[in-house]
Amino acid sequence: MESGRAALASLLGRCPAMERLKGQVLQFGPSELRVHLFGETGTGKEMVARALHEASPRARRALVAVNVAGFSDDLFTAELFGHARGAFTGAVAAREGYVAKAEGGTLFIDEVGDLSPLAQVRLLRFLEGGEYQRLGETVARRADVRVISATNVDLERRVREGRFREDLWFRLAGELVWLPPLRERGTDVLLLARHFLRAEATGRGAAPPVLRPEAEAALLAHSWPGNVRELQNEMRRLDVRAPGRPVAVQDLSRDLQPRSARQAGTLRSALRRREAELVQEALDRHDGSLCRAATELGISRQGLWLKIRRLGPVVKVPKPVLFSSAACEEGE
Repeated sequence: MESGRAALASLLGRCPAMERLKGQVLQFGPSELRVHLFGETGTGKEMVARALHEASPRARRALVAVNVAGFSDDLFTAELFGHARGAFTGAVAAREGYVAKAEGGTLFIDEVGDLSPLAQVRLLRFLEGGEYQRLGETVARRADVRVISATNVDLERRVREGRFREDLWFRLAGELVWLPPLRERGTDVLLLARHFLRAEATGRGAAPPVLRPEAEAALLAHSWPGNVRELQNEMRRLDVRAPGRPVAVQDLSRDLQPRSARQAGTLRSALRRREAELVQEALDRHDGSLCRAATELGISRQGLWLKIRRLGPVVKVPKPVLFSSAACEEGE
């Protein structure tokens, strides 16, 4: 039980869905049941697979993870089961596959829903008898591995649609575990955000940024389509944007800022652009004369010059500027 409790250390969260998930890890981890994890992209399926592995008697052996999305039939066989020397162009030596590397431990197969029909057949044969063949070999090999699979699509629906083998689905889904999306985890968002900020700051030996209440409210209001992975990336950016200081809502990425904050930013940009247009038009009408342009705009010559410097290169002064009080007296 102690090993199981230790396996939960990486599963941060206190919401009911996460407490249920932790209970499933403690329940299914010590067994030999195959577990299928279903959750949106970025919900931490590999982390849960590792927790299941660490809660099992196989914890002292390897957990080997492979994402099979985009694998061709031969690549699936070569990567999962290995290949013989000369099995294909470039195979200058025999190589063991992920199954052999996971011997005695756990094999985590992610994106299993993307397997082609032929790859599904080859995986089914392995799951049924624990035997496999390397690509380019005829000898059968045996393996002792526990398989955990994962998808971000509904495999039961794909079975009904004829896009995934029903017998393979039954072999994979000894137990089903659902990973909640971040938008349904309530204040876990803030718990995770602070954890990621501490981790980033510790890595560079500094104090972590502190989230202001309005920034916390924005994080809670966001829908997090990228889930925990999106949140972690945002905290990495904040550690760079606001090192060692309170995090304001303006420090957040634009998509996370409330509409009012985004509109304020848009208004400031629009006002700046319009100010630059008015200054440029006045300068053009008066052939670059700061004195005459400043008079038209109702400000001092020095005030106009400072404004031009603040607006930057968007304002073009048609001729060299001589900044002196005599220049205005002479009509510049």
